[in-house]
Amino acid sequence: MKTKHPLVIFQICVSVLLMASVAMADSITPSELERTIAVGESFTVTKTITLDPGELTASKVDVFFLADNTGSMGGIINTVKTNAAAILNAISGGDPRFAGIDVGFGVGRYLGDPSESSETPMTAYKLMQSITADKTATQTAINAWFASGGGDTPEANFFALQQVATNGANTASGVGTGQDTQWRSGAGKVIVWFGDAVSHTTTIGQAETIAALQAASVTVAAINTSSAGFGIDSSGQASAIAAATGGTLTNNVSGTTTTIDAILDAVESATSSLTLTLDFVGDHSGLDLSFTPTSYLNVVRSTTDPLTYTFELTMTGITAGVYDFQTVVPGLGLVEYDRITVVDSAVPEPNTLLLVLAGITGLSYLSRRKARS
Repeated sequence: MKTKHPLVIFQICVSVLLMASVAMADSITPSELERTIAVGESFTVTKTITLDPGELTASKVDVFFLADNTGSMGGIINTVKTNAAAILNAISGGDPRFAGIDVGFGVGRYLGDPSESSETPMTAYKLMQSITADKTATQTAINAWFASGGGDTPEANFFALQQVATNGANTASGVGTGQDTQWRSGAGKVIVWFGDAVSHTTTIGQAETIAALQAASVTVAAINTSSAGFGIDSSGQASAIAAATGGTLTNNVSGTTTTIDAILDAVESATSSLTLTLDFVGDHSGLDLSFTPTSYLNVVRSTTDPLTYTFELTMTGITAGVYDFQTVVPGLGLVEYDRITVVDSAVPEPNTLLLVLAGITGLSYLSRRKARS
């Protein structure tokens, strides 16, 4: 009988506790995988996600508040500042819609695009609070938002969204800040984006922004102070971002009640549906990992029947070594434990070994017979 290492037993217990708040029967199969392959060798395994019936999909979510801080945003910024404590408390479980969710918060702001002569990447987008469970620190970061400057459009909407999603990675044009959002392992990712102006497309365009958000499995809840087709939705930009990430767009948001309702409704939508994907935690440096499909958008848990989703994960050996890592499902707390050993030369299959041994035995017999003759 194979005995699990104590660390593995502890990890399994943690995983079970994370899942308990939503549905005990949610699962990923296989639950563990051990395999030996050669450098350059590939194999494919089917990962099956089963969602138990219920009302809620996400159990662990990071919510990042991103706001345009140019002068015209004063009204909505002041409203969010004034009501930040109530908003954060509601999302942390004070509102029944969010009961049982493990929530982290982050905060950032943006101004003009880095392509503007008055801006640098670090002024165009600023990370003000990386993901944290500390609501006081989150409130402090929101209180540091300002509404100043601007006077021209467009702004750095796309650049800021890409920076938050990718932890500050460079755009295709080579512009980045290196500011690490610190998304938590296994958490669903939501950006609540406030704005009132169209985005620049010089540093990064719409298609590249969408690709970055999708690759990071980020859901965008866009809150527009203008009407549909205007503000951040000019040229259909916010509509396209929300649709491509399984998020929402709320237009004409102003005033205390509509702002709070828009935020809570947007976060509820983002946590009651899910971008179902895979992520990998731990040492998989000697492997190339790819899977299809890359995600399932807008997954909503059934209230009556279990739902299953499959991914075909292909692993290719790159560098010899032993790699212990976990395949996780962000937002659900599901974990599969993997140990992949990569060796320098191919490992013969059992049948191949039997054929080789049979051949050696046959040659030995023929040699002895020839010697006797």
